[in-house]
Amino acid sequence: MAPLASSLFFCAALSSSLGAALTLTPHRLVPALSAPRTPAVRCAYNPTPSKARPKKSKSKAPKEKVKGPTSAAQQLQLVPEQIFFEGAPSITETLIPGLSLFTVVGVIPFTASLARQAWTRYKITNKRLEVASGFQGKDVVQVTWREIMDAKWLRRYGGAAGDLVLTLRDGAKLELRSVPEFDRNLKFMMDQLGDDVAEACEYPDGPAKAFLAKVEAGEEPPVELPPLDAATEEPKQ
Repeated sequence: MAPLASSLFFCAALSSSLGAALTLTPHRLVPALSAPRTPAVRCAYNPTPSKARPKKSKSKAPKEKVKGPTSAAQQLQLVPEQIFFEGAPSITETLIPGLSLFTVVGVIPFTASLARQAWTRYKITNKRLEVASGFQGKDVVQVTWREIMDAKWLRRYGGAAGDLVLTLRDGAKLELRSVPEFDRNLKFMMDQLGDDVAEACEYPDGPAKAFLAKVEAGEEPPVELPPLDAATEEPKQ
């Protein structure tokens, strides 16, 4: 009987504990079921969105300009331009056409030589070479010294005049006929062209050496630019 009584007591205790657990479970679940719900999130919609974007403000600091060493071309621009020679071709080019006047055909070359004397002008400066030719001297050609890469010449009438053919870097050629005071003007041109071009042209030749010897001896004036005119100087107050 004792074992039966103990088993009945265990069953009663177990049923009581299970009933308590079942009765407590709803009370514990109520707070979870009755918890307030969070409201649903609503999104706004703009049917006409603006395309404007906020502008970014940029602050740029002023850049300092660093000046490098001046080149030879820039230094040449700072030097004022001075004229070494300006004038017509040598009058000696009219001698042979003048002798041909004894023939009827000689009138044409003599007239052409007179027209060259009237309309052709050579201008040699420390920066460029200018040749005005054509009808009334309206055809003007200007070249800087750095554009010339070669020079060929031929003296006439014992060196009183000479013909000069200059080759430019683009392959073009510029011809100067009957240049007066040829050795003096040729020396100045070679000084402007530089030693490399002068050496390539085999300058100085024999007549040029004789002319330079006369300059050193004082028989000929030095080949140099004239002094600046008073007009190029700043006006005095």
